[in-house]
Amino acid sequence: MISVGRRIQEAIDHMGKGETMLALTPACIALDVTSQRHAGLKRSSRSSFKRFVQDNLWLITYVGFPGLMASTVRVPFVHPDVKPDAAGCVGIEDIIYHVIRCSLIHSDEKDSKIRWNDAIALGLDQEGNLVLNNGLIWGLVSAVVFSPTNKTETVPDQYWLQVGMFRMFISELWGRIDLAKRFVKFHTGVDVP
Repeated sequence: MISVGRRIQEAIDHMGKGETMLALTPACIALDVTSQRHAGLKRSSRSSFKRFVQDNLWLITYVGFPGLMASTVRVPFVHPDVKPDAAGCVGIEDIIYHVIRCSLIHSDEKDSKIRWNDAIALGLDQEGNLVLNNGLIWGLVSAVVFSPTNKTETVPDQYWLQVGMFRMFISELWGRIDLAKRFVKFHTGVDVP
């Protein structure tokens, strides 16, 4: 079996080449395994995946959506695989699971209704496509790296991660959610419980 560390390494390699769509597969696999470990399950599940994303949304959004840090993100997005709430909105955890993760497995990118960009954090285009920042991949990678369940993972020493102004080697960050919280507090003044 390929380790979570190796999956993160693959995602970073693809991002280094500007290959966001190719980076999604190893990032989502690493997220899937991490959510399984986090929940103490033998197999991954939809609920454990979404719960892990929700628990780490503060970090995913801080790193992945420039200018945004939230514990809840809901957007008025219409997609056949996601059921909206009464206001017609869906949570980012549902989008990451159903539209991004499941689309990687069950369909091609044409059906995803997702557009990637570097200009804005999050939005909708005129055709109803969800516009996500390429940095979301870095947010997902961060959630995996800082998760305490992954403290024994490794990557070669030349791999690094930037959180705000802090740029550090990933080999020093595995499982260190305490550092992620300190980075966020340093930059925002917000204490993350």
